[in-house]
Amino acid sequence: MIKVLLADDHQILLDGITSMLENDPELYVVGTASHGLQALEMLKRMEVDVLLLDLQMPVMDGLETILHALKIKPELKILILTTNDEGSIITTIFKKGATGYLLKNASKETLINGIKDAYAGKKVLSAHLTSKMIESLNEKQKHLKGQIPQITKRELEVIKLIAKEFTTQQIADSLYLSINTVATHKRNLFVKMDVKNSVGMIKKATDWGLL
Repeated sequence: MIKVLLADDHQILLDGITSMLENDPELYVVGTASHGLQALEMLKRMEVDVLLLDLQMPVMDGLETILHALKIKPELKILILTTNDEGSIITTIFKKGATGYLLKNASKETLINGIKDAYAGKKVLSAHLTSKMIESLNEKQKHLKGQIPQITKRELEVIKLIAKEFTTQQIADSLYLSINTVATHKRNLFVKMDVKNSVGMIKKATDWGLL
């Protein structure tokens, strides 16, 4: 039996996925977590084969959770379940050690088969995301040749407000966005610009003439 741990900050989604998976005799949900840090604590005291993980969560997001989870259980299979279809994010997630990446609009069969394939060590990816990854790699090649990666109008607005030392809450209020959406834009920018924090982002944005 494949032991699955779920991590997502939406309880209704956790309940729905748990109910769905428990109908399959090969799968067993050992627990649920509302954020990455809670998932890590559960990994330390539970037997887990596959971690089904959301990217966008409070306290500790999915990307950071992957890094710590694999230190706790190097053999752990991590399957991302998210709404984010940004090509550069997908590429980064696989590089960090995830086994699969599925979107939340995936069918029940796709999710269940994805968990089983991940457990078997196979790479799992929602069908249409392959083209997204290829586009991302092409953008990276352009960047390596000295060209600036594609920054959306909204992402540029976020960069400019960060440069003005706005907090995430202030950016959200100014752009009429949720805090989670602002956090997603920042995370995407870190990947696109190949930086680790806001300071690096502002420096590179200035070097590129974006500010």
